[in-house]
Amino acid sequence: MENKSTSQSNRVRAEREVRGWSQSDLARELIRAAANDERRPTRLPSLESVKKNIRGWENEKHDVSPFYRRLCALVFDVAESDLFGGAGYDALRHSLDDVLMSGAMSDASLEDWERTVMWYGRAAHLRPAAQLIHDLGADLTDLKHALAAYRSAMTVRRLTRVAAHMAGLMCLTFIKLDDRQAFRCWARTARSAAREAGDPRTQSWVLAQEAYGHFYAHDFLDAVEIAQQAQKVAHTCVGAVLAAALEARAHAAFGLVKRRETEAALRKAEDLLAALGSEEINDSAFGYNEAQLLFHRGNAYTHLGDSAAAWQAQQRALELYSEHDYLDRSLTRLDRTLCLARDGDSSGALEYATATLMPLTDDQRSGIITLRGREVLTAIPNQQRALPVVRQLRELLTPDN
Repeated sequence: MENKSTSQSNRVRAEREVRGWSQSDLARELIRAAANDERRPTRLPSLESVKKNIRGWENEKHDVSPFYRRLCALVFDVAESDLFGGAGYDALRHSLDDVLMSGAMSDASLEDWERTVMWYGRAAHLRPAAQLIHDLGADLTDLKHALAAYRSAMTVRRLTRVAAHMAGLMCLTFIKLDDRQAFRCWARTARSAAREAGDPRTQSWVLAQEAYGHFYAHDFLDAVEIAQQAQKVAHTCVGAVLAAALEARAHAAFGLVKRRETEAALRKAEDLLAALGSEEINDSAFGYNEAQLLFHRGNAYTHLGDSAAAWQAQQRALELYSEHDYLDRSLTRLDRTLCLARDGDSSGALEYATATLMPLTDDQRSGIITLRGREVLTAIPNQQRALPVVRQLRELLTPDN
């Protein structure tokens, strides 16, 4: 079993690495936070002494003191209890849960879990993956505890369906972070939970998330295969339309040789979207809408090199997307940038890409947005890569170490 010191060191290291910080970066942030802390020592610690502390935590030589626990929570902008396990209060909470769980879980409690996963579905389009993942992990820990405590078949089935959705969201979050090993692990867990839940619609949805992971990892054949599985498992559901749109994009990645398959998959996605119930047409991770279909259409035509068709879809998608949906809006704009670059307008492409990425935070740019942005740099002719705007774009896409 993981001891307290190991748990704390792992969490500090994970938070630091998610932000792309070196140990020196974290030390500077902690000193800055200490300068504004009313309970700081009379003298601020030196950079070297703080780095020595960090090395000690991460090498599991000693625990994180209460003073530094508070500072770490401040600089990472997370609750101290989330970062360090509530300073021992989790055990008390779980023992209280054991008493409360001695009977059957009420419908109200089950509905709370189902509402929680729906909240995460909405948050998935608004919050950066690096921030969302910690909350998801904490709630999955509680969900695991609930699954172990209740044995009613109906309760376990509903909680397992929630677990499949939350594992699918973890898979999606790691896809956004471009963590390919983690996405594959969570895809397996989500698929297993969906099978146990016995719900074809959930199975279709988690397979669609897995297909997206293969697409962004450039494993296009796997993406097509998994997307087609998702469409066979259940018809007229969100997972099927997500998968059909993804299949179109994966076919398009092979170029004009797959144009017929691309357009057939897009037509299928349109038909499936038209058949969805009104409650499924939304901007949640568990829904689908016209803006998403247009983004996927534009991406497919970008891959095919058909700039006119791509721009028509991209322009309408940007009109429909919420201003708060930074991820899909940014990816749509970067697709437009690639079209400009491939059509010979390198200057316009670079300016458009820079204007897209500049307003985003480091957390928002991380992962697949950075991945797509680097494709823009690759599309710029060698003789123009010395331009100042190229250097500016490269800096936006390169986290500080």
